Amino acid sequence: MRIPMKYIVTPLLFGLVMCSTAAFADDPANQGAEKYQTESAAPVRLTPFSNLGQNIFDSFIGYNTFFHLGAVAATMIMVNTDTDYVIYRQFKPWDKAMPYFFPAIITGTSCWLIIAAPLFCYGYFRPDTVALGGAYALIQSTLISIVYATLVKAITGRPAPEEKWYLNMRRESKVFRFGFLRGGIFYGWPGGHVMITTATVATLAWYYPDKWWISIPGALLIAYTMVGVTVHKGHWMSDNIAGLLIGYAIGSTVGRSFRKIVNKKLDIDERQVEISPSISFSSIGICVNFYF
Repeated sequence: MRIPMKYIVTPLLFGLVMCSTAAFADDPANQGAEKYQTESAAPVRLTPFSNLGQNIFDSFIGYNTFFHLGAVAATMIMVNTDTDYVIYRQFKPWDKAMPYFFPAIITGTSCWLIIAAPLFCYGYFRPDTVALGGAYALIQSTLISIVYATLVKAITGRPAPEEKWYLNMRRESKVFRFGFLRGGIFYGWPGGHVMITTATVATLAWYYPDKWWISIPGALLIAYTMVGVTVHKGHWMSDNIAGLLIGYAIGSTVGRSFRKIVNKKLDIDERQVEISPSISFSSIGICVNFYF
């Protein structure tokens, strides 16, 4: 009996993510931090909604503004240069490979839950504040991503590249039905699968800055999701690139915010050196701040 490839690849991906989750939860540097928390320190509340309003605001300001503007600019360029259509044509013969990329449809909407659920259980029953904070950070970044993507899709109304509904795909690659709910909320710009996946990876990478290896499987998962969604004709490639940029802005903001909340709750000193990009009309550089 021949087993469909999707039933083989999906459990393997889930197993990989579960193993990674165990590694996230095991944070030797912070396991005993709670023991040294001072009784006089002001209590810090840790929930999935911690600093929510500020995190939403911060996801759009500062250098994050360039990610959102970059998403719009990349889409305009790809649409007007027929890049979306060319990529669609390149992936069209990949129909036989669709079962290999089917797991991307699942992980693109649930990767945050696959990681957050065991992190929450570990952090709640252990208890472990670091693991619990990681779970809450994933929940918040996903919540922001889903609401943002749904609202923007409802306004942009871009149709999916599904050939059975349209004859002239080159023309359809340029269609945006601006308004409200003219194109539904399940397809369109930006790509929700890639946005959620990128937000998940960025949240973990910034929440666990000492675990540099998170970015490696994370980047592979994002690339796999982008190709998978394109092969399954769920989005144009510019939708996915927009989701990538916006998802990173949201995920990095939330991950960094929850790291600070957890450090404050455990009375852990913040890092003494902060490096950030500096961009102005006359120069581009790096800003290094030292804290004493």
